[in-house]
Amino acid sequence: MCSYKRLLQRSVVVASAGLLSLAAAATADPVSFRHGTIDQQFTTTQPGAPSGLSFTGSYHAAGDPQGDPPYMRKQLTYPPPGTRYDTSVPDRCTASDLQLETQGPSACPAGSQLGKGTSSGRVGGAFTGTLDTYLLNNTNEQIVVGQTPLLWTVARGHIRPDGSIQFEFPTCFPSEAGCPVDDVLQLGSTMNVPAYVKGSRSYLTTPPTCPASGHWETPISYWWADGTKDTAVTAQPCASPSQ
Repeated sequence: MCSYKRLLQRSVVVASAGLLSLAAAATADPVSFRHGTIDQQFTTTQPGAPSGLSFTGSYHAAGDPQGDPPYMRKQLTYPPPGTRYDTSVPDRCTASDLQLETQGPSACPAGSQLGKGTSSGRVGGAFTGTLDTYLLNNTNEQIVVGQTPLLWTVARGHIRPDGSIQFEFPTCFPSEAGCPVDDVLQLGSTMNVPAYVKGSRSYLTTPPTCPASGHWETPISYWWADGTKDTAVTAQPCASPSQ
């Protein structure tokens, strides 16, 4: 744990240059809500096209950007209607939680890696920093692994029948035995996912049409340890066929 604290103390919250380049293809204003600010974008504005995506989020106390948020219990993302995730396109990471905790992304085929990002937080109420995270593909599932000196932290996002994606991020370190006590507080995260295309097939495909509004919408809901829930609706610009 001491080495982990030193790592966190040395870490600096940074915005990835990759995030800026990916978001350049389709930009919109970030959305603020009671416990934070988020933005999620496709990397194309074209309907029915292969796409990557970018996400950035920061979290704080209700109405107080300087205060700590509650511990996050669940995050549920609702992609725009018509969005398609095809988890048969990339290689699949079938590693167990134990394998991922001890080996990280190396426990999976290289072709199963979808993207890379960061996660910032506070451990034990005192030590704040940022860790590298990796997004991996599995059948109807996204897997986030976070790099720490001893064990990797693992969170599995389930792609539900309605297309929504549900994550329950761990709130302790290490987390392989569950979290009887909350001591890892998530303060923010980023993720950069380039378009993944194999032959004529894409992992992520945008909706087939662009609404008259000129943008798609992605609601993202959060459940917090204090019993509250927030939903923020991010907007992804899109182009009509004439554009």
